[in-house]
Amino acid sequence: MDSAKAFPLGSKVTLDMANYWVEQMKLNLQAKRKRISIRATWKKVGNGWQVKKAEKKTFRANYVSSGELVNSMQIEGTGLDLFVSMPPYAENLINGRKPGKGIPPKVMQEWTKQRKIRPRDMASGQFIKNTLSNQNAMRFMMNRKIKHFGIEGFDFVGYTRDYVAEKYRPELTKALKQDIINLEKKRKK
Repeated sequence: MDSAKAFPLGSKVTLDMANYWVEQMKLNLQAKRKRISIRATWKKVGNGWQVKKAEKKTFRANYVSSGELVNSMQIEGTGLDLFVSMPPYAENLINGRKPGKGIPPKVMQEWTKQRKIRPRDMASGQFIKNTLSNQNAMRFMMNRKIKHFGIEGFDFVGYTRDYVAEKYRPELTKALKQDIINLEKKRKK
């Protein structure tokens, strides 16, 4: 049975709900939120590195890098069977990255180019020459920190889903109830 034909009122509310959900997820990604920045000093121990000192600070920023994730969210399906599709890397943002695992070098290179991140002299904070060796050193240090501390996730899907479900629950319940009443009337005829 096609749910769009059997439950037209519920399907309309579900579509409105899905559109609102996508809109809210996009807004959540674009909103400036409290984030954590970690500055660490390191010392070489054997073949690895060990943190000498780490300092956490908070800052405000959004979760948009290229805008591709925000622009690619789409509603798919029909009737009551709707879902939001997005690129697979959205899972990385939702779950974050656990310590012990770095980012593949090619991905890190693309990301730093996309964000126009340039190498700095850590002592003075001034930008230094944007040479390949300086870029590689910068990416190595960023990846080392990610391997040690990980990256905090942001579950923009679950947080938004719960909010939208609560907002649309009464309207959806009312629409589905009316659809069931209408189906019973048709069946009895």
